[in-house]
Amino acid sequence: MKIYDEGSEPLHELLKGSSSDQGATLLVPDLQRPYVWTPSQVTLLVDSLLRGWPFGTLLLWKVHKEDLARIPSRPFWRVADRTGEFGDEQVSKSNPPAEFRMVLDGQQRLQSLLLAFGGDSWGFRLLDQEWSTVLDAERPRGRNARRHWSMGHLCLDVWSFRDRVKSAGGVANVDFRDVLSWVVQSPTEGRSTLKRPVNYKHPIASTHDAENKGRFIRLSRLWDLASTQAGLFEKYFRDKLKPLLELHDVPKDVIDDVLEPLAELVVTLVGIKLSKVSYLQLAPFNAEVFSQDLYNDAIVNIFTRLNTAGRALTRQEITFAWIKTGWDASKTGNRTAGRCFEELSEALAEEKVNIDIDALVGSVSAMWSVLHGDGALLTATDLLRGEKVRPMAQDLVNSWETVSTNAIEGAKLVDDRSFHFGTHYRSLNVLTLLLAWRLLGRQWLATHPLSVLAKDGFEKALDAAFGNNCDRWILMSQWSGRWGKSTDKALADYVKDLAADWTKISSLSAPDDVIAVLKARMEAWNGALQAESSKYIDDLAVLTRDRVHDYYLPLWLWHRIDTQRWKASAISLRESKRGSLSFDVDHVVAVKLWETLPGAQPQVDPEDDSALSADDLSTTMNALGNCCLLEKSFNIAKGAEPLGAFLQRVHDFKTGTLKVDDWTKELGIDPTLVDPTGKPTADVRVVVEARTTAMKSELKEYLAGTRQRADV
Repeated sequence: MKIYDEGSEPLHELLKGSSSDQGATLLVPDLQRPYVWTPSQVTLLVDSLLRGWPFGTLLLWKVHKEDLARIPSRPFWRVADRTGEFGDEQVSKSNPPAEFRMVLDGQQRLQSLLLAFGGDSWGFRLLDQEWSTVLDAERPRGRNARRHWSMGHLCLDVWSFRDRVKSAGGVANVDFRDVLSWVVQSPTEGRSTLKRPVNYKHPIASTHDAENKGRFIRLSRLWDLASTQAGLFEKYFRDKLKPLLELHDVPKDVIDDVLEPLAELVVTLVGIKLSKVSYLQLAPFNAEVFSQDLYNDAIVNIFTRLNTAGRALTRQEITFAWIKTGWDASKTGNRTAGRCFEELSEALAEEKVNIDIDALVGSVSAMWSVLHGDGALLTATDLLRGEKVRPMAQDLVNSWETVSTNAIEGAKLVDDRSFHFGTHYRSLNVLTLLLAWRLLGRQWLATHPLSVLAKDGFEKALDAAFGNNCDRWILMSQWSGRWGKSTDKALADYVKDLAADWTKISSLSAPDDVIAVLKARMEAWNGALQAESSKYIDDLAVLTRDRVHDYYLPLWLWHRIDTQRWKASAISLRESKRGSLSFDVDHVVAVKLWETLPGAQPQVDPEDDSALSADDLSTTMNALGNCCLLEKSFNIAKGAEPLGAFLQRVHDFKTGTLKVDDWTKELGIDPTLVDPTGKPTADVRVVVEARTTAMKSELKEYLAGTRQRADV
């Protein structure tokens, strides 16, 4: 089933459709990434076209006028403003019954040519420091240097053009990067009005400076002069160019030199205007050919698989486009959706949750599904249904204070318990569901006014329930393999659970009843994960030294589930005052030390069942019972010394503040492991295996709820 047609149009027709004074009919869907090209890239593109190099193909999407309202989109920019002071200026959008098309691939190129050729009001407004960076100019200095801006238009430097034509031997050999310049044209709106020092270095020139009189002509004026009427020759353009040059006060001797090559340049622009640009155009929806769901799914998958400048568009970006389109900033302190999400992302980063906006949108979208979407996560077909997705922005903006505050507070509670995203859990779903679970309580509180005392009691009960359950949830949802191949289905099932709970909770009036529902949900989730998590601990083993980091999280927990053990574990072991500390999984008995023990060489005897194999020894050397996770300035595994030798060099043990025997006993480290030198390998293996069994037993007790953390 073919969903697209192939076609081509003259470049000037495509640009006209993007910039017409009657309103644009060629639009950019909001789900596209922003315009990001720099003035230098625009100049480079124009230079490529003037050299006759290809423009490249486009991907367009034809849209019926009645469908336009449900697809968030915008016209192209007249001014690409990056100062943060004014905002971008757009072309007006044509009113129906026009035929509309969306640019799915090619936005950067089309927008760049519009800024170059569009007209007197088109260009870049950048901070002067950014101009200096992109143009490799001297950085401006002064008290207000970071606040000054300039509005630049792409111009032909007529004087440089004359010189380059002479030195290159003709227009065809000119490198137009040397003769095209971004220049201030407006005497009143071209530069910021803040006071500048006398010696301030402007990064781009101005046509109003005395030394530049008669030097620059907007490239758009030459583009407009390049008529596509048939039968016109260079003489016609020379006749049109002379008064234009005179109007710009170009000196007569310069006019005489550039008139002919400039007419040749305009002829080149005519060719560029008429050059056919190839495109693939997605067909509009046709009920006789597609079902709506099938069509929407195809379009969204094209969006998400399309690769522009090395990046693929994500479903979260499409979702965010809808959110931004329907966001009412008056309800969020005049902060846009983009700003609200950025602030939330920054606040989460302070709580050790570093995620990009894409991931944050996915997380917030799941929370919206819990509260407002009946537990149904958005699908590909939903993303083009305005009636389905548009309410998301309204719902979120109405509850943004609760949603964002809950996310920050919940992330802080997790951080207070020393869990960090990327270190102790890697799936964002782990945190998303935890925050969504807490959100049910916060949202109920936001809609059920309580007395100060009752409100305080509810909040404490909610946080206590959170603290009592979040550790096991974070650990077991990973150890059970819940976030494996069927991650999407698992997340969807959990979201449905929370939505069902919200239906119950929203009708309750007693705070204790709300807490009871939340506790029951978390207990059910954790209970369902216990068996698989325990099996994970039972099976936990690695064969090689480079894999012992797999023990990080189990060891991190094990050190914390006994009061005396945690007291011993929390001591920093520093051999000298200047020794830098590290915190990673290390061996108790180093691999090289094992190799020196009697009986360490594996015996190959197929008839001897008791013979030690290489795998047996490797499994023991790298077993959980032969590992620890301590903050220390030495690395046992890298050498062949026993643990006891390192401890004797630690200040606390040297001074007698701590006793080696007491400290190692608290960590379950048998004296055999403190210094196994000369001991039979078989004896050391027995001790390691016993320690492994004991450690796993304690971890499983924690999973069953019969042990608690001692460090919080």
